Amino acid sequence: MSPCVSEEINETKKRTWLQKVLIFAGIASGVLIIAASIRLASFEDAVESIVRIEVPAGVLAELPTVPQNEALKDVNEKVVSDSDPEPQEVKPHPAGPPRNILLVGTDSAIGLDPDDPAANRDRSAGIGLADTIMIVRLDPALAKATIMSLPRDLYVTIYREGTPVRSEKLASALLVGGLEKGAPTLVETITNNFDIPIHNFAIVDFFGFETLVDELNGVPLWFPYPVRDVASGLMVLEAGCTTLDGRDSLAFVRSRKLEAFINGNWNRVGVWNDLERNQRQQDFLIRTIQRAIGKGARSVIVQDDLIRAGAEAVVLDDRLSIAELLKLGRAFSDFNPSDLERTLLPVVDAVIGASAVLELGGGANSSFGVFRGESLTPNDISIRIIDSRGKNKNADEITDEIARRGFNADMRQGETTGETVIEFSLDSYEAAVLLGRFIQPIPKFKLVNGSSENLTLVIGEDFEALPLMPKTFEEVDARARPSLPVSDKLLGSNEEASGVINLDKPILPLRQGEISPMKLVKEIDGQPPSGQKCG
Repeated sequence: MSPCVSEEINETKKRTWLQKVLIFAGIASGVLIIAASIRLASFEDAVESIVRIEVPAGVLAELPTVPQNEALKDVNEKVVSDSDPEPQEVKPHPAGPPRNILLVGTDSAIGLDPDDPAANRDRSAGIGLADTIMIVRLDPALAKATIMSLPRDLYVTIYREGTPVRSEKLASALLVGGLEKGAPTLVETITNNFDIPIHNFAIVDFFGFETLVDELNGVPLWFPYPVRDVASGLMVLEAGCTTLDGRDSLAFVRSRKLEAFINGNWNRVGVWNDLERNQRQQDFLIRTIQRAIGKGARSVIVQDDLIRAGAEAVVLDDRLSIAELLKLGRAFSDFNPSDLERTLLPVVDAVIGASAVLELGGGANSSFGVFRGESLTPNDISIRIIDSRGKNKNADEITDEIARRGFNADMRQGETTGETVIEFSLDSYEAAVLLGRFIQPIPKFKLVNGSSENLTLVIGEDFEALPLMPKTFEEVDARARPSLPVSDKLLGSNEEASGVINLDKPILPLRQGEISPMKLVKEIDGQPPSGQKCG
């Protein structure tokens, strides 16, 4: 470990990735690293060398598309007559739809030195549990990324080939015939238990994690106190900025029994559970992406060793192609890692048989809803309705129907128009899609300037009804997405994320001289104090 020098900074500069870049996908104990290269040949060679897992049909979710003939039909599958005006063709957005990527860090110890603390285990080095499980939702058109950790001890029903086989901790889903069968089993288990579509996955083991971090020359983290975890082998003897190498980084993200040295005593950090470890892993994710940007993506020439290390560390599904990686790299070329949104999964402790496990707590469905495209409810949305159907129409009836579905609506009259349109800003795109699910037929979508989260619904003569059962998110999003702007990068050419744990609630009684364990969880997040930088 090598110390970093702290220095005053006058202005926080937004970290950017180069235009016209390529990316490699890798995860490090659940960390997805998107790095850049101008050297196409190096990138292609590296990506072609990535180990791919062939996934059986129906396991990974299909990305939603708009069939060419879809524009020729209304929502009732009624063919448009020859007398009707020809519908406008619906073309997909160049950036593509949002996708959920499953990130898995396994505790396989193949390749580790025998003296590495992570190599100590009561089973074969090649047998690996899903030690870290994260879902990242990437919306390339909006350049938006959201992450959620699934605790390894979450008690679920394990599914394989569409059949429930047993109830066990989520981590054990990977223990089926190696990665070739274990990875699809884990995907099926998550999809069937939580109703979250998984479009792609990336997996890395301990050795791959250490190698990747070492190729980045370590990851700098700020510790306000010396810290240790005797079980994982972590030992940071000095407070301040410290660059953790691969082995020490692995010890940090695996830590369950973190302690801080304060006033001559080692103090427990948190209550030593998986939720706190999940938070540290997400903190490490942000710092690692920032490090990758600094070491490669902000340079004109990226080291071939970095590209190769990422390719050698990761195992991908067979559907994540070079073209898809290119598209994602361009879409997120200006993404600021600190803008990564973090979603809390509420869980509670439980004992089943002789095992201590975690179960879903109240409100879990809303957390999953973010990854289904259902992060909002009608109660969250205010609508301005303009009735442009012409005279002799009952506007109050529509207002009442909208209100019964939970929306807050204000109705007014407008000049007659043929088409129903939802006018929205970038800030209100998700709200626009939700509203569109309740309109029959699916309306047109029009992007307007501004940052207001309010919507305008212009009801035209083609309006039919407000269906009782809303259409799917995928169906409406596919229609709405082409209205989003397209950046030059796709055409070829700040606030810190919030924590995931309630840190204010006292959980453990304090002994004399002891600092609040939950307060320490919040302090030890790897981020330097305001006005200083690390790395």
